[in-house]
Amino acid sequence: MALKLRNNETNSLREVKMPYPYKTFREWFTEEEEKGHVVRITRPIKCGDYDNIVDIGNGVPGKQPETEVRALVRYLHSLPGKPMGIIENPIDNRPDIPVVVNPWPTRERVFSGMGVKTKDELCKKISDARSGYIDPVTVSKSDASCKQVIIPADKIDLTKDIPRVWVEFNQLGWLGCNGIIIMRDPETGAHDLGKLRAGVFDWKDGNPDKPYPEERVRRQMIATMSPPRTGHSQSNSGRHYWSNRRQGKTTPAAYTFGNPTDVHMAASIRGLKWPDSGDEYGIVGAFRGEPMEVVESETTPGLMVPAHAEWVIEGEFLPEDEITPQCGEDLYLGYMMGGVSWPVFRVKCITHRKDPWWTPATFSSSGLNGHEGPHSGLKTLEREVDYINYLRASGFQVKDIVTNAYDGCVNIIQMEIDGAEKPSAHYGKLAAMTLLSNLATDTPPKYVIVVGPDIDPYDYTDVMWALSTRTMPISDSVALERGRGAADVGVLLNRLVSNYGEQLIIDAMIKIPERWESFPPRSDPADWERAAIKRMEAKIRGVA
Repeated sequence: MALKLRNNETNSLREVKMPYPYKTFREWFTEEEEKGHVVRITRPIKCGDYDNIVDIGNGVPGKQPETEVRALVRYLHSLPGKPMGIIENPIDNRPDIPVVVNPWPTRERVFSGMGVKTKDELCKKISDARSGYIDPVTVSKSDASCKQVIIPADKIDLTKDIPRVWVEFNQLGWLGCNGIIIMRDPETGAHDLGKLRAGVFDWKDGNPDKPYPEERVRRQMIATMSPPRTGHSQSNSGRHYWSNRRQGKTTPAAYTFGNPTDVHMAASIRGLKWPDSGDEYGIVGAFRGEPMEVVESETTPGLMVPAHAEWVIEGEFLPEDEITPQCGEDLYLGYMMGGVSWPVFRVKCITHRKDPWWTPATFSSSGLNGHEGPHSGLKTLEREVDYINYLRASGFQVKDIVTNAYDGCVNIIQMEIDGAEKPSAHYGKLAAMTLLSNLATDTPPKYVIVVGPDIDPYDYTDVMWALSTRTMPISDSVALERGRGAADVGVLLNRLVSNYGEQLIIDAMIKIPERWESFPPRSDPADWERAAIKRMEAKIRGVA
């Protein structure tokens, strides 16, 4: 595989001024490339080779177009910094369109895209944005790069118009995992930004001898719009769609791909009760300190779309479903899943830039090198920031919260205080219970561990040391046998039924005043050790 690294290691570590805000995905991509965070792949890479249909493998029955996308992503995750990749010569149905993979695998990549350097800065940015909306500004079609090419309804053919990028082991072609779905409330005119995966139809259950009807293949997609179910909070777009569906109505919407990081972050914010909360384009404006540029869609009057997205796929959600194959896709937990009824999206128009890039091909969710996927940084930060802001607003002194990439099953809360400084007994348990009460989250964590400020929540060895030395297995734990539905393989296999989950809270803070009046000092205090290491390094190396 020929790799073209744009910068050497020294250059990739240099300080680079962040020119946020980025109006386009490419502006941010260029900045990341200058930092050395991009790998250009010049050799041909199979991304869904319809001239070579192969066995899926990995115990998954059926066939798929040959692909190497998952393998490439896992390779990128083995490199320092887990760089983005751009496949310049994809082997698929659209070899003329470069494919971008692995855009947001780390928190640091998301910080860069948001114009911040720390999680606390991001927490403040999101908290401030909730009360400081800046309305979008409408630009003309001639000034909107997403309108450079327009494909009307009578010309739509999804087998030719968009890249059909496949990922190993899937029985269904999920072409867009990191898309933004946009809806408009007809009464208030406010827009909702949401996150939904989009797939295309080829054949059923991985069997080329069972093709879908031509209308499905050429003009329709499948979308991950979850139905209402016990134990979960539903997205704003989901509530809007299901309200229309119960009345037998279609729901106009637009998928957009190739947006900068802040649009994705705005679409990920929980707890906004749209449409009462206002037009969510205003959140992006608040992030940027200036209005986001939008343009009217081609098919739905008043529905505005990002003016500088790489792609806009307009259409409507139909009040009908399609059931995915048993191994139709993979998600953050790292297992194949399927057998799910998802709504059908009928495409009515496609617009895109000239010479576009394809950016949403981001599956491959949980492998070696940290069990992280191509957008794990985005996924974890949206939860962590929401939890931190929620607990701080509830009066808790929270220093940090760390969640894992596999759907946030484990959360570690790091408090600012510990021991005798705690304002009350069982302070850790109270914080964890409050976190679980945040109904804005779609799926709460299964495990919540609370530690003091001297424990590094990113270091599981340090967390395990706190569990070993500061907890008793029973008295310092709270088990919820019938809590809200949490991420689990069983939940994934039964997504359409009412389900409940289980949660376990472990308070690993120092037990003053719960059990002790005092607690022995650490033999190697963390702050002292860090300073001691620097002091000894300077002394041994003879540095003044």
